[in-house]
Amino acid sequence: MRRTADHIRAPDDEGRLYRRGIYRPLSEEGLDDAPPTAGFPVRGHGPPYKRYGEVPRVPRLRHLVGPSVVALGMGLGAGEFLLWPNLVTVNGYSILWLFWVGVLTQFVVISEIERWTIATGESVFGGMARLDRWAFWPWFFLIATLASFFWPGWASQSAVFTGQIVSAVTHVTVPWQPIALLMLAFIWFGLAVSKIVYNALERFEIALVLGFFPLLAVALIVVGFLPEDMLALLQGAASVGSAPKSLLTGAQFPTLLIAVAYAGSGGTLLLAQSLWLRDKGFGMAAYQGRIAGIRGENEEISATGFAFDSLGDPTPLARFLAWVRTAERELLVTFVVLILVSVVITSMLVTSTLGTGNSELAGDLTRMVALQGEALERSGGLWLRVVFLLGGALVLFSTQLGIVDTVTRITGTIFYERYGQHTSFWTLKRAFLFFLTVFVLASMAIILASWRGGHAMDRLQPDFLVLIAGPFTIASMYAFALVVGYMNARRLPGPLATPLWKRLGMIWAGVLWGWFTAEQLSRAVLSRIGAPTPLIESVALHPVRVALYGLWIVSLLWFGWRILGPRQGDPGARVGVYTES
Repeated sequence: MRRTADHIRAPDDEGRLYRRGIYRPLSEEGLDDAPPTAGFPVRGHGPPYKRYGEVPRVPRLRHLVGPSVVALGMGLGAGEFLLWPNLVTVNGYSILWLFWVGVLTQFVVISEIERWTIATGESVFGGMARLDRWAFWPWFFLIATLASFFWPGWASQSAVFTGQIVSAVTHVTVPWQPIALLMLAFIWFGLAVSKIVYNALERFEIALVLGFFPLLAVALIVVGFLPEDMLALLQGAASVGSAPKSLLTGAQFPTLLIAVAYAGSGGTLLLAQSLWLRDKGFGMAAYQGRIAGIRGENEEISATGFAFDSLGDPTPLARFLAWVRTAERELLVTFVVLILVSVVITSMLVTSTLGTGNSELAGDLTRMVALQGEALERSGGLWLRVVFLLGGALVLFSTQLGIVDTVTRITGTIFYERYGQHTSFWTLKRAFLFFLTVFVLASMAIILASWRGGHAMDRLQPDFLVLIAGPFTIASMYAFALVVGYMNARRLPGPLATPLWKRLGMIWAGVLWGWFTAEQLSRAVLSRIGAPTPLIESVALHPVRVALYGLWIVSLLWFGWRILGPRQGDPGARVGVYTES
């Protein structure tokens, strides 16, 4: 029986409340534990879920836009302004199919990260902690997050372009380091003194993204582009499977590695979508608290999630499915579509100014942007160069802002959920502010070392600080694709679990990200044992490569069997695969 719209959809006056986030605290004392029956999520090794049958009504999409804008702001600076234009100016448009394949892969994985939080209100890390008694996976991803994003590469690049603007206008050369330090200080202040941290982040990201598109579009229109450029771009997007061999060699492969990871957002940053949904109040997350800044009041995060009987009253299930569809549309419209538009603009801009076949620019991100700025100045004057550099500085700053929030949010949440909430001192607010301060100070220390550390620290330049994250980033993506895919397929009841087409999509994510992980690890080991460069920079057979590829294939086959295979006897089993329609 279909539910009527007023049972499922929230009226506009209720929906508008979601623009600033929703928090509906529940008294757990009056709630029963969810029973271990087929209609509820599997408890696993965590505390029992609290049974609560009221899934909030679903607002219209326009009231919920926000979480994917934050992901967009990080993705634009991470891959679309620097990495993919660099690959295009070196190789031409023939590689662009890799971009949209990567973006659609991220769409599937991010929407599955959202599913767990919408269904239970728990963070995705709370769900991971239920998989074993030691809560291995949350701690693993805390370490992976720090290893990947400890480096302030995006603030450094933004500072370089800001310094180029100052130099172009005033003819005064300004080192990038003091500008980057000021940017990090501003980020700390903007997040720390807010009432609700997510609300401040969302406003910043929307403003920065709105500034990026017009500035870059103006530069492209003035410099001009030929119809054959658009045709070549479309042909490249359709050339699935084609790629020059040089992509696997020299400075190309590290750039390709992180560009594929950042085809959208990247690394463990994707997992933060669960935490942004919690602070926005999607689905059952409305009953969990939000992260408050210095001026805000602490809101309690439950030690467990809230569950409804998916095989009982059909209204909660209908609302859950409507939440999932609405979250997918929010992700599609404000993340996927705008990310694709952005790479069209930046790719055509780089070919209009620098052309293609520029092999000497492989991996040289800073020089590429500097040459683009000079070409734009020759075409339209100094103002056009400033417009272009300002657009780049804004979007890279938005990336660093999102990264600081995300790293702090992930590490603070894991620390609080696994340890802090069992103490009398730590609250989620205190954990966030502690990790925010430590992270910003550590980033500042790296920048100061590059500035005042002498020749020993000369390597700590913006390009290095961006590209160093590649190996950690792609490996963590492979790991959490398998973990999240397993959780949603095996630990959620059938009506809430991942539909078949998305299970296949999660397996594809394991193929794409797993290959890059296996190849990167192979190259790292071969380099360590002194193998010749031609062997390292190819896919030629070697015992090291065979072993690591074998581990990848075995883990992928296990994953496919666990989410697609027979379900009898599985402690997380649920009969049937529910179709979301």
